[in-house]
Amino acid sequence: MIHALKDYIRFGSQLVTGWRTKHERWIADLRRTDLSPYFDKRHLTVLDLANGQLRPQYKILRGEGQQVYGIDIVNRPRHDWQSYASTIARAFYGRSLRADDLVIDDCLVCGDVSMLPFHGDSFDLVTSVAAFEHFLNVPTVLKETHRVLRPGGLLWALVHLFSSPSGGHNVSTSQVPLRTLPPGIEPWDHLRKQRLPFHVPLNQWRLNQYLGEFCKNFEIIKHYCALREGEHLLTSEIEQELSGYSRDDLTCGAYVIAARKRS
Repeated sequence: MIHALKDYIRFGSQLVTGWRTKHERWIADLRRTDLSPYFDKRHLTVLDLANGQLRPQYKILRGEGQQVYGIDIVNRPRHDWQSYASTIARAFYGRSLRADDLVIDDCLVCGDVSMLPFHGDSFDLVTSVAAFEHFLNVPTVLKETHRVLRPGGLLWALVHLFSSPSGGHNVSTSQVPLRTLPPGIEPWDHLRKQRLPFHVPLNQWRLNQYLGEFCKNFEIIKHYCALREGEHLLTSEIEQELSGYSRDDLTCGAYVIAARKRS
């Protein structure tokens, strides 16, 4: 509980200082660079898959003038302390992203990403940030994504890999990249002794599983590790113990997969 409180405080500080905004803009810049060679028009119809409570990428895309829809279970109205905290955090994001004057709620849908409530061939782009690792039925989500994309449409996903030091989502996820661990917890605890429980749904997929499943539905146009973490924590003893994982598996915290629906 103390570690979680410290994480909330650190995250709040990052919002106030603008560090979180810079991080989200860095993600948006990656997406723009990866996809710009494949779009010949300026304005796109975009689906932000599992947009999250704070919706920073949704806001950024709206601020760029795109027609954006967001879908997530968290888009339902709630009246608890977490909902109020998220409202305050969204206000900070909106101000720092210069998007607080936008009407941003009219295209937010409360729904299941494995049963998308949209017509086929509706979107030019589907984007997802740190969400695929939480989908418990990745094949179905990808089939639905394929259905709603127009021929030639693109899917851009940044995945927080389970095999990374923070991939169990039970150590600090406000440190990006991860630098320190809770006292008494060994690196890659979620792959080893599992002393810390998991607090969110995780499919525990590995990189080759994602790539294999994406290939079944799409043409992959680009994939790469966007962020590394934990190299200073990876000893030869740990590497030997986790020999079933490559060094890339263990140190890639964020992996990008960009794919295209075949025409």
